[in-house]
Amino acid sequence: MSTPRPLRDGAERPGNIVVALREAFVALNDLVIVRLAERGHSAVRPAHGAVFQFLDDSGTTVSVLAQRAQMTKQGMAQLVLHLERHGYVVRVPDPDDGRAKLVQPTERGREVFRIAQELVPEIEHLVVDVIGTERARALREDLEALRRSGIAQASSSTQSSSTGEPSRSS
Repeated sequence: MSTPRPLRDGAERPGNIVVALREAFVALNDLVIVRLAERGHSAVRPAHGAVFQFLDDSGTTVSVLAQRAQMTKQGMAQLVLHLERHGYVVRVPDPDDGRAKLVQPTERGREVFRIAQELVPEIEHLVVDVIGTERARALREDLEALRRSGIAQASSSTQSSSTGEPSRSS
């Protein structure tokens, strides 16, 4: 489903590549949510991907999940609470930090992981059907190049802010 763009000065805002990437992600992710619901997991919503995507098998604290998902701890705690109430995760004491709790997937949560992984080929086929094999391969390469570039830039700006020196582009 395509979402109309917000209005600015009475006209539709111009599009940009970041919004286009997000809208493509939302369209593909919505398919995963529909398939999960068809298999008995209607309590899982798109926002819960922020938990599942960043959850380690051995458990992860809410703080680390929030950091990985680039959201507030309070927001992540709400997502975790919903999943906990529906039997997808549990919170257990962290053996390395008596004050902390680890969020761990339950068997029901691991089933969500399995279903999502089973859907990867279907989603890959859908992308290939829309843009073709070569363009899909190039898209994957381009997205990986953008990801690596973003990491390099974030890393250099973090280093410059901690040293007080300006970052340099390569």
